[in-house]
Amino acid sequence: MTFQYAARVLRIAGLGVLMAAAFASAGVARECKSEAVVAQGHPATLRDLGAYPNSLFAWRKAVAEKYGPEFNSWRYAEKRSVDCKEKDGSWICKREALPCKDTLSTVIAGEKLEKFTCKNDPVSSYGRREAKESAAVDQAKWAWRIDVGKKYDASWAKWDNATGADFDCRKVGDKFQCVGVGTPCKEK
Repeated sequence: MTFQYAARVLRIAGLGVLMAAAFASAGVARECKSEAVVAQGHPATLRDLGAYPNSLFAWRKAVAEKYGPEFNSWRYAEKRSVDCKEKDGSWICKREALPCKDTLSTVIAGEKLEKFTCKNDPVSSYGRREAKESAAVDQAKWAWRIDVGKKYDASWAKWDNATGADFDCRKVGDKFQCVGVGTPCKEK
């Protein structure tokens, strides 16, 4: 009986600690800039496989130049919008969003500088369209690993080792499609 009582007390205490941590993290606001960054990508003949990712790269570059790379993650940005228009047979997409600091990648980036060697340029890859967004994200990461492996070798093709890893998903018809971008790194 005392063992069951002790186990119950520990479960309740553990639940209390988890709830306290959740409330504490909910109270910590992300650091976001008050001025939106607007960037237009290079024109492309294809909207989805050209102009759309071009605008992602342009926005990330503009944010990194203005505020630093710890703010250039599209998925953490607030008030995001993408506007694509066709003109004279070419598509041009423009992105606008409030950049927010991605604290997790900032902490990891410091570690990666010491433990990893990285390539200079990011690699981007589109994944297959999927019914669920989470599956589309997995497909973009999978495609990125394939592309990095072809460009360099398999030792560079680990998504979790990449710096500046980011993805952007959008609904295409009744499915989701994502583009993944990240700079390949490997352990020294």
